Amino acid sequence: MKTNVTCWGILGALDQEVMLLREQMQVESTEKVLGTEFLSGTIDGHKVVVACCGIGKVNAAACATYLLFVKGCDAIVNVGIAGGVAHGLHTLDVVISRELCFHDQDAVMLKYFPARQFFDGDLALRQLCAQVCSQPGMLVGSWREGRIATGDKFVADSATRDAIIAAVAPDCVEMEGAAIAHVAYAAGKPCLVIRTMSDCADDDATTTYDNFLERAANQSARIVLAMLRHAD
Repeated sequence: MKTNVTCWGILGALDQEVMLLREQMQVESTEKVLGTEFLSGTIDGHKVVVACCGIGKVNAAACATYLLFVKGCDAIVNVGIAGGVAHGLHTLDVVISRELCFHDQDAVMLKYFPARQFFDGDLALRQLCAQVCSQPGMLVGSWREGRIATGDKFVADSATRDAIIAAVAPDCVEMEGAAIAHVAYAAGKPCLVIRTMSDCADDDATTTYDNFLERAANQSARIVLAMLRHAD
């Protein structure tokens, strides 16, 4: 499928989220900047730069900026896990970013650049990801396009979960996606965030997260590998 991407920037917040990608890479160079190791090389003939940025909005935004403006990537895919909050969304289901927002953003910030609450996932990347997720046997769970909400908080209690639902009605919550999408929007570059649910962001989230982290992270990475195989 045509994407017009010549160099893919791929970010995960945790080692588990990029481990499979690193294993599948033909690594040509490695550098450590911003406390992060950036691996440059190829996957399935596509030029890629893969990095584990660390958790949180600032880490994610810093590494996204470096990928776009220093490493020359012309698209960013953020891969990883999230807590599912929408009705009918279960552990190991997948959410593709139709749009992203911050759940901890004060309304005053909407007066200033970029003066918007939501950042769209790139249409071509969404279509490619949907094509991959629709393949029989690709996923353990189901998939949907949806709204992903980002904030500097691991949501692990029902009260916080309910407050976020009331404020921005997301499908899932995590800690990096909207920051990366914000940088991509400012740079005029395509961005997609892919999340497999590791938990349901409720009172049992910590235990569920520990049990499903590796399986959820691996599934998101496998989706990206399949996207690269099918991309033109």
